[in-house]
Amino acid sequence: MDRLGIAIVGASMRSSMMATYLNEYPEQGYVTGYYDLIPQRAELLIDKHELKDTVIYPSLKAAVTDPKVSAVFIGTSDSAHRRPVVEALKAGKHVFCEKPMAITLRDCDAIMAAATAAHSVFYLGMNLRHGPVHEKLHEIMTSGELGRILTIEANEYYVGGRTYFRRWNRLRKFGGGLWITKACHDFDLLNWMAGADPQTVYATASLSHYRPRADAAQQCRHCKLQFSCPDYYDILNLPKPHDDLMRGLRLIAEEHGEEPGDLCLFNAEKDTFDNGIAVVTYANDIRATYTVNVLTARSTRQMRVVGTEGMIEADMSDGKILVTERHTGRQWHYDMRGLMASGHGGADDRLVKDFIHTVHTGKKPRTGWAEGKRAIEVALAAQQSMETGQVVRF
Repeated sequence: MDRLGIAIVGASMRSSMMATYLNEYPEQGYVTGYYDLIPQRAELLIDKHELKDTVIYPSLKAAVTDPKVSAVFIGTSDSAHRRPVVEALKAGKHVFCEKPMAITLRDCDAIMAAATAAHSVFYLGMNLRHGPVHEKLHEIMTSGELGRILTIEANEYYVGGRTYFRRWNRLRKFGGGLWITKACHDFDLLNWMAGADPQTVYATASLSHYRPRADAAQQCRHCKLQFSCPDYYDILNLPKPHDDLMRGLRLIAEEHGEEPGDLCLFNAEKDTFDNGIAVVTYANDIRATYTVNVLTARSTRQMRVVGTEGMIEADMSDGKILVTERHTGRQWHYDMRGLMASGHGGADDRLVKDFIHTVHTGKKPRTGWAEGKRAIEVALAAQQSMETGQVVRF
């Protein structure tokens, strides 16, 4: 199998995932270079991952037309996916695009048009489909042993999600709001598990906690509450930016005119929520609920599936799945912890591996443009329902 030359567009935490994987499996590919609007961010990642012979491209065009490049990884902010995806596909390159596919249906359609016209792979990074826990859940659900599936409950509790309110994710113009930037791959997961088209969406959400506070400053470094606030973020107390990748990337961005990396979670401008619940009904009479909450005491994803012959309960943080037969009460466990070494519960390594395998074999991507657009349709419906208080029908 030939090694893939992969160009990275967007020097970000998620693009760091690709470099980490290729360092561990160099026989599968290598990073040819980075393109980022701030070249110093690319320099930081090159140094962090000790990437030899990796260049910094002067432009997007240079990145997507480099003859050494077989594939392009898109790791920009969500609203900026369309242009690099379309340009890379037009240049004949395979594309791995981080989720979500885009934040508007217009941009989704533009990507779809480019992907269907291209002779290369468009792969969408919906990592949850690749996690060992969710793969096993899907296998059990589709095996028939639970009988006819009736309800699915999916809960996401994410302590680190509070940091969205000092990052670009807090603004819809960059991330579409949490129903898109965060929940899109959970909606994709529900669509996959249900195995049918969504018919209605009802959602409710609120910014319940991270509201403006008169006693707090705009930035943590200037705040009198820094010694008592549990959300205090000391971005400056570092020997050098390289000691923490996210801090380093944010300090570099600040040096080049972007907003500070230690914005107050309460006082930063925002137009999204910190907790919400969505209810989705499907054409095959399955009802699903999804809860997202970034005010929790621990991070995990939980799922409970009930069928006419049994039920499954799973918790991604401990990697265990419990199956209970309905009529006998007999129970058994699956322990997936041995498969969960990489990020997102073991999903990240499997995700990149499957992308590379798809490029070499030409098989259908596990998640491509069709799945990506459908997830955005559900997310936008949740946003509309939240704003209007009405059920949205497809």
